[in-house]
Amino acid sequence: MRCRPQFVLLILSLACGLYGQTKGPDPLGRGNPKSSLLGFLRAAHEGDLRKASLYLQFSQTPRDDERMEMARQLSFILDRGFTGNLDALSAKPEGSASDGLDQTRELAGHIVTGDTWTAVELVRVSDAGRQVWLLSSDIVEAVPKLFPAFGFPWVESILPHALLDIHVLQIPLWIFLAILLALPLALGIGYLLGRVLMRLIPRQWADGVKPPLPVVLLIGLALHSFLSQTLGLPLLYRQMYLRVITMLFIAVVVWLIFGLIEYGDKRARIYLLDRKLTSTQAMVQLGRRLLQVFVVLIAVLVGLRSLGYDITAALAGLGIGGIAIALGAQKTLENLIGGFSLLSDQSIRVGDACLFNGNVATVEEIGLRATKFRTLIRTALYIPNGQLASMNIENLGYRDKILCRHTIGVTYGTKAEDLTRIRDEVTQLLVDHPMVDPEARRIRFIGFGDSSLNFELFAYILTSDWNEFLNIQEDLLLKIMNIVESNKSGFAFPSRTVYVENLPPLKTPPKNAS
Repeated sequence: MRCRPQFVLLILSLACGLYGQTKGPDPLGRGNPKSSLLGFLRAAHEGDLRKASLYLQFSQTPRDDERMEMARQLSFILDRGFTGNLDALSAKPEGSASDGLDQTRELAGHIVTGDTWTAVELVRVSDAGRQVWLLSSDIVEAVPKLFPAFGFPWVESILPHALLDIHVLQIPLWIFLAILLALPLALGIGYLLGRVLMRLIPRQWADGVKPPLPVVLLIGLALHSFLSQTLGLPLLYRQMYLRVITMLFIAVVVWLIFGLIEYGDKRARIYLLDRKLTSTQAMVQLGRRLLQVFVVLIAVLVGLRSLGYDITAALAGLGIGGIAIALGAQKTLENLIGGFSLLSDQSIRVGDACLFNGNVATVEEIGLRATKFRTLIRTALYIPNGQLASMNIENLGYRDKILCRHTIGVTYGTKAEDLTRIRDEVTQLLVDHPMVDPEARRIRFIGFGDSSLNFELFAYILTSDWNEFLNIQEDLLLKIMNIVESNKSGFAFPSRTVYVENLPPLKTPPKNAS
């Protein structure tokens, strides 16, 4: 199939026409609300009022000098009375849909004059075939009414002209020096206010009257921020200053919160140490670290948000990452939660003797992943906390008293009256002993064994110390042994009696019998 030349020329002409209709990015950077407002401020601060006027929307067509004067006055008004966060402006060509305005309008902030708030909006219009954002005609038309309300600070009337005419980084010299001098002044006032606050805190909570450094810095930064905003700092530099002061605020607040966490951890460790709850200290330390990580994470997100970044994607990523980590570290989390449950409900403590699966072991350490036991043969046994939390464990350390139960067998040759005396004397022994529980103590003749007459000794020893129990039990058993021997009896042991019967001899048949 051959292509006709006319068809090729038609395709080329259409492509050239479409290319000619396509416009590149706006050379003035008015493609989104944020870059448009920043471009206006830069041009006005650089003194290029003709360029600055191109960022304004005029409902009529004024002369060039009128446009330039309007740009100068609006820049002055924004420097003196603008309230808002330039970093929060949308950097998207379509603007932001979260301000409740029409899609072609964007709210940048407000101009505050006394009790009056005037909205500063940008509007999306078509300019030379491009969609650009301009400061709306509403705020432009309000400039003649707003400008008289913003005079120069009264201090400029008494300052030398050199401080007014000389500029440093496009900032009047007197403002630059005032901002520098305001820093030590604000910190000094912050220190004095900090001392006053420390006197209001109870003595048992404060280490002294000297305020902590984070408190001084926090008060000083707040005062310096207030002083800097009243000096008429140009809006662009005020925005840069706001970024720096916001980051410092966040850092100082994190510092202060870390100090409070460390103070709380110190008080908690003292409290646990006084009550011998050493095993709970691991949970307190883990809680402190998790809280510190949480504080840092929140600080990072707040810092990114204050700089104008959209943290929605970051939050979504944290959620997805948290789910992935939880799935990948399922066993680790199970052991961690199991450790929390063991430490919180105090089911076992360090030093407790425990019985599980027929084994007796002593708790030596309750970790975040596993618990360490010391067995009777002195080996170390580690059991994951997740598995330990689901096991049936007898905590011998929680016993308020220990059972002493034995079967005492005496010989069958013991007479009935001797058995009675043995029972009565052992009963009196239990009554007289101070460490035997009076509510549960008895000795009874319980039956005839294969090789002994059996008594059952049942008593609770009033101690939770195993070694003390063994000493008391030994004393009781030795005294019972003396009682048995003094009553003409003895202790039986397994034995068997064999009786041999004498039978007449068998008669042998005669040999010739057939």
